[in-house]
Amino acid sequence: MPFKTIAVFVDPSPAGEARTCYAARMACRHGAHLVGIFAVPFTSSSSPAESFVRGHQAVRQVIANHRSIEAAAIDAANRSFSAGCAREDINFEFRFFLQGAVDDSARLNSLHADLVIVGGLRAGGLPRDWSAEELLLATGVPFLLLPETWTGSKTEHVVVAWNASREARRAITDALPLLVVAQTVTILVVDPQKNPRHGEEPGADVAHYLTRHGAKVGVEPVKSRGEPIANVILAYAERHAADLVVVGAYSHARTTEMVFGGVTRSLLRDAAVPLLIAH
Repeated sequence: MPFKTIAVFVDPSPAGEARTCYAARMACRHGAHLVGIFAVPFTSSSSPAESFVRGHQAVRQVIANHRSIEAAAIDAANRSFSAGCAREDINFEFRFFLQGAVDDSARLNSLHADLVIVGGLRAGGLPRDWSAEELLLATGVPFLLLPETWTGSKTEHVVVAWNASREARRAITDALPLLVVAQTVTILVVDPQKNPRHGEEPGADVAHYLTRHGAKVGVEPVKSRGEPIANVILAYAERHAADLVVVGAYSHARTTEMVFGGVTRSLLRDAAVPLLIAH
């Protein structure tokens, strides 16, 4: 399924502007509508004295000051987002919500996108009470985490971390619009001899599947030699100048809590290249 709606969490910072430009270029390449989402920072008291104000007029003035600060932040984010989008021939819209609101705005604004882009470091742009993992599990929408230091603009070489699992297969489906237009796609199979789910030729069947969709695919089996799997994946991506790593998120139920596996958490923490994660 092609990308028709891409959402990006934005903020009026250099990293936020870079995130907008990355998302706008992707929307242009895929003919997608781009939605910029701004989580307005919670406005705390600017001075201790505000906590002790008395009288209707004084309270109204404090509220007016906070609303003025919020309005200025919204305007700055809107102008930053619009300026980044204006460089590309795309349709776009800007949305915002207050971080202190009790509704589920972060989830609701993500739920109807084909892809959501956030910052890689502490999931930049998201409200402080949300993480990319939580939104991924709450929506089922794939997330692309963009490192703040990333300067690339294209997805020419994509590495797919493949372990023949349902989650990895879902990640391939969600990333398909990117895979079919990439110059090269590498199916990276770590320690295939340890995983009987791969069959006789690890990675071969999924490579044929992607080839039939038009992707240019190669299979690369590698041995971890005792190294953490996440380190093996990221080291390979760095050595081969990958523009994107695609991975399925792994989790298991613990009462009502979903806990991500160690490989996924390490990738989220350490990835220096864009990471598309699906579940």
